[in-house]
Amino acid sequence: MKHIEGVAAILIKDQKIAAFKRNHGKYAGYYEFVGGKIESNETKEAALKRECKEEINIDITIDYLFKSISYNYNDFMLTLHCYVCYPLSDKIQLKVHDDLVWVNETTIDALNWLPADRLMMDDLKKLCLDIKY
Repeated sequence: MKHIEGVAAILIKDQKIAAFKRNHGKYAGYYEFVGGKIESNETKEAALKRECKEEINIDITIDYLFKSISYNYNDFMLTLHCYVCYPLSDKIQLKVHDDLVWVNETTIDALNWLPADRLMMDDLKKLCLDIKY
C-alpha cells in the first residue's frame, strides 16, 4: 500500500480553529486542515508554510507539533503531522476549498471531517478550551 507523509496546519484565531471544506477529488465536501504532502527536499515546517501559501495564500507562524497520526484509507496509508499555527493575515484566499468555518469545542463536531482528522476530535476540543489568544 502506498504511504503518504504529510503536514497539516491547525490554524488558530480568536480562540477558534479553522476548518476548510475540500472542493475537489475523491474527498470533496469533507472538512480538513490546510496541508499536504512533504516533498523529498523539504522539512515538515517548510512543507507546511508552502502548503499554506499555495492553498490559502497566507504566511503562518508555526507554534508547535500538536500531534502525529496515522490512518489507513482504502488506497493509501497516511502519516500526518499536525502543527498549531497562527495566520499572519486575515486575507485568506480559498483556492482548493469551498468554505472556511472557524470552530470551537462545541461546534467542531458538526462538520463532516475527513476520517484521519476525526481521530483528533477529542484532542482538538481540549485545544480549543486551552487557547488563550
